[in-house]
Amino acid sequence: MKTNNRINKVEEYHFKRIEELKNNLLKEKKEVIDLSIGDPDLKVNTKITKELVKALRAEGFNKYPPYEGLDTLKHQIIKYYEEIYSVSLKSDEVVILIGSKEGLSGIIPAVCDIGDNVITPMLGYPVYETCSKLWGCTSYNIKLLDENSYLPNLSDIPKSILEKTKLFFINYPNNPTGAIANEDFYKEIISFCDKWNIILCNDGAYNEIINPFETPISLLQFDKKKNCVEFGTFSKIYNMTGFRLGYAVGNKGVIGAISKIKSNMDSGQFIPIQKAGIEALKLDRDYVNSIRLIYQGRKTAAENILKQKNIDFFSKGRTFYLWCKTPQKFTTDEFCEQLINNYGIVVTPGYCFGESGKEYFRIALTKSEEVINKCLIKLDIY
Repeated sequence: MKTNNRINKVEEYHFKRIEELKNNLLKEKKEVIDLSIGDPDLKVNTKITKELVKALRAEGFNKYPPYEGLDTLKHQIIKYYEEIYSVSLKSDEVVILIGSKEGLSGIIPAVCDIGDNVITPMLGYPVYETCSKLWGCTSYNIKLLDENSYLPNLSDIPKSILEKTKLFFINYPNNPTGAIANEDFYKEIISFCDKWNIILCNDGAYNEIINPFETPISLLQFDKKKNCVEFGTFSKIYNMTGFRLGYAVGNKGVIGAISKIKSNMDSGQFIPIQKAGIEALKLDRDYVNSIRLIYQGRKTAAENILKQKNIDFFSKGRTFYLWCKTPQKFTTDEFCEQLINNYGIVVTPGYCFGESGKEYFRIALTKSEEVINKCLIKLDIY
């Protein structure tokens, strides 16, 4: 049977392979500590779950939702951006998504034609490159390197690439490295994309997963012309990965184009889930900081042990990840295999985020501090 030839350019999603490996170990009755996937282990706040249940009793809960999302949720997102980032948005500058991953794919046909270039970060979430290929675009990978604090060097991009580029993906705070962007960088890259008539898109999934009591920043704070787009999600700070709820905000034309794509591909997210999202955004900053404090405790514990074991890591990171250097005398595959076979620890090989990550691995701090201490303390000194 004939299939789309673009599928041949796409590898199996790497987290699916990790899940299969983990399940094989579990079938062998082995203890497995999964530090590979960014799926929070923390409980959903009871206010969110109570609103979900309440919404299931409301008349019309089972009807099709508005394609662009509930106005009440859009207005809550507008309020959030005003209060947290001092960014003013209008309703037609917001669209509700079935998880931000849907939008990361949908923005490509919304902006690009077949054959256009899409600039994607390497290191980065594989979906940027994979979806670019699936939509018939050419992905140009720009390296993120330790010596530049994992920010792209824009002068490295050839003019011939820029002339055919319509979309530029960035992701800060960054997965997998934890690197953060600052005002100077955002202003530089916004100006750069304006010059080349490129839509700049920040995947802001980890905007709130920073150090306790730090002030988060948004790309849109520095986008005075509103030419950019930022994606947000309820998955990380609100522990709602399975709810599949996200949003895109920013340039009115791009948001409208994403909405047009959505209306032809899906029918929107289930109304009670959207109402649960409204309740999540109403939670106060004490809740947000309580989550950050938990991850900060886990990160500190893991970093202290990694130092004892002579495993280097990127020390300036945020998010709930640690970006670690593979110990000398090991390839990354050899080291990750040793972690699995000797200690039952599953981590993500760095090359899953791009070729320049082949000498690294990523730890997800999505287990309790007690579990992290227990499993990492068993490691050899390298």
